[in-house]
Amino acid sequence: MQASVESASRTASVDSLMHALLGIGRLMRQRGQGDTLDTGSFWLLKTLAASGPLRVTDLAVCANLDASTVSRHVAQLHGAGLIERTPDPVDGRAHRVKLSDAGSARIDAALRSRRALLEKCLESWDPRDLEELERLLTRFAADVEALTQTMERA
Repeated sequence: MQASVESASRTASVDSLMHALLGIGRLMRQRGQGDTLDTGSFWLLKTLAASGPLRVTDLAVCANLDASTVSRHVAQLHGAGLIERTPDPVDGRAHRVKLSDAGSARIDAALRSRRALLEKCLESWDPRDLEELERLLTRFAADVEALTQTMERA
C-alpha cells in the first residue's frame, strides 16, 4: 500500500512539475515589449551568442533542428541583418554564420526582457530559497540533457 501511495504522489509531483515547466516555457517564449524576434530566431541567435560562429549544419545540431529549417531561418536572419556569413577557415567552400552587431543587440535586449520578468517574479524570494531553486533546476536540467543524449544514441 505504501509503495502505491508513493507512486501516486510521485506521479502527481511530476505532473505538477511538467505543468509548471510548460507554463514557464510559454512565458519565456513570449515576446517582450518591443521584441520582434519569433521563437525560432530567438533560439538560433541565442545559440550563436553562446557558441560563436558555426556552420549551418552545426547550428542545426546545437538547436536540435533539421538543417533545412535552420537554413531558412538563417536566410531570414541574414536578410534582416542579424547575422553575417563568413568563410569557414577550415573549408573554404563552406560558410559559418555569426551574430552581427545588430543581432547581438537584438538577442541581448530579448534576454534582458526575459531576465527582468524572472527578477520581478523572484524579488520577494529569500536568497536561500533562490539558491536552492538554482541548484535543483541546474541538476534537473543536467539530468534531462544526459537522459536525452542517452536516448538519442540508443
